[in-house]
Amino acid sequence: MEDGVGTRHPKACLTCAKAKVRCFPETDGPCKRCRRLGKECGAQLPGTHRREKKSAASGSDVAALEAKLDRMVAILAASEQNAREQLGSGPASKSLSPFEHNTAAPDETDDQLLEVFFEKMFPLFPFIVIPPHVTAEELRREKPFLYLNISMVACQNPPRQREIVDAVQEYVAEHIVIRGEHSLDLLQGLLLNVAWFISVSRYPRPSDHPPNVPKTEEPHHIVRSTAQLDTNVHLLVAQSFSLGLNQEMAYQKNLNYPLAYLKDTMNDDHHNLVRTLEERRTYLGCYYLITMLSTCVKDLGSIIRSTRYTDECCNVLDQIAEYPTDASMVQLVRAMNVADKIHHTLYHTELYPSSVSSTSPPLGLSIRWLEAEIKQLKAHISSESPHSAILQLHYNTLEIHLYRVALNTDVSKSNYGDHPLMQLDILFRCLEATTSFFQTIFSLPSGLFPFFPFTMTCQFAKAIVALSQLTLYDHPGWDRAYVESIIDFDQTVDGIASKLEVELPRYEQALAKDQESTELPEVFGRMRNRAQTIKKMHRRRKDALEQKSLSTTVAPVDYELMMVEPLDLLFPFGEIPPMYGQYM
Repeated sequence: MEDGVGTRHPKACLTCAKAKVRCFPETDGPCKRCRRLGKECGAQLPGTHRREKKSAASGSDVAALEAKLDRMVAILAASEQNAREQLGSGPASKSLSPFEHNTAAPDETDDQLLEVFFEKMFPLFPFIVIPPHVTAEELRREKPFLYLNISMVACQNPPRQREIVDAVQEYVAEHIVIRGEHSLDLLQGLLLNVAWFISVSRYPRPSDHPPNVPKTEEPHHIVRSTAQLDTNVHLLVAQSFSLGLNQEMAYQKNLNYPLAYLKDTMNDDHHNLVRTLEERRTYLGCYYLITMLSTCVKDLGSIIRSTRYTDECCNVLDQIAEYPTDASMVQLVRAMNVADKIHHTLYHTELYPSSVSSTSPPLGLSIRWLEAEIKQLKAHISSESPHSAILQLHYNTLEIHLYRVALNTDVSKSNYGDHPLMQLDILFRCLEATTSFFQTIFSLPSGLFPFFPFTMTCQFAKAIVALSQLTLYDHPGWDRAYVESIIDFDQTVDGIASKLEVELPRYEQALAKDQESTELPEVFGRMRNRAQTIKKMHRRRKDALEQKSLSTTVAPVDYELMMVEPLDLLFPFGEIPPMYGQYM
């Protein structure tokens, strides 16, 4: 029967159906998408999607449904009761597996998402290199989890992005938690997941509903929280260690190390294995990311540290330079090595001090030693390099981290040595580094700001904290008015919001063309609201300080001012506005 009862007439054209995107047919000529992309637009044959009716569910169908429900329960363990009610009262939820449906944003092709990633995001985090000849379809087939995370961080449609978040978390639960798998694909996907964790849309926006009107059932989304970020960080390190990427292959050890050693001896297997450049880049990306978070957010301990093998990976990639970004990537890793030294020299508290009477060297000596390392790194920056601004930003962060020790009121004056102006000199250097940081970050193209990874936003937050401390620091020889004459706090906070505002019209135009979404990327509203809150908190402390009542009416400025909750990165004083209502 060619065109009878029961025959389906597909509405989507053949090109859109193959791409698995929504088709917008025109009354005359090709559809909107094919017209825009210049592709051939052909209709599908009637009955293409016709399926045979089944009288009753077979045993295999029941088993498959039960397995799917079990996976959903495991993923939604945090809200187990709600998930069971939903699964029990309504039809079975559709699986969000990346193999069952296309995860690209509506009207965005896979290749477009890859293009966004490479143009806007890869220059800020050059640790995962995909050869230019690899297509999106090849990447999806060879590295499905990496592809899924690239789609998630590059997608600029919040509702669709949250759907991909669900798929990513389901993939983690099934392949890492349940199956216990470890692979380079999983490690690279987790690396991107953590790097852009706070940049991804986290919460469905609450919508206003008229009274006495039933509320439509909205799909359940997995909430991304601080606890989940901590979990992903440790999963990232665990994957790296399980793959043995943190050490040379000649020294690989695992729980079956004795048996593996005897087996190799009996087989007389002494071939020399060598780490691939891709594995070395991925391991260095893990070290860079974890060390940056420890420097700017909170101390993650010694879960990953720089070793001789880390230096070896840097030297190999620096010498071979397979890609143009390898040189700047090595510089980023070496900058984090210095950050690690600064942290453990100036800020690390020993669990068991060796002796009560033991004295540390004067801060002036330690700072001069660490200054020399930073200057040596700076000497390798080429002004012609396209990544010089990003590297300069990291070196400014190192200097802020080094000099902010002078803001610690608990440090004895004797620790600065015999020179009475040593502390003031360090404070002034901290001001210079902070001013240089904001000059550098505001020189970056505005098109990069909506795509900043966690490693960039946490540096901005650290600099904002340092500027607030310098502006409010009460010291007999420190002139706060001079600080304000050099750099204005409110204008600096508004600066990053202004860079985002430049890009806002382009996103609003894209939103107007999208018939399925009413949300802009969350970064625009989030930064605007947080800028106002940060300025308000700073003003309160400044007014209290001028009234000489800071110690009695307002909690004192914490020396660290680093948040316990990384997702609240731009709330250094622990005061969070109700930006998202019940979702915050």
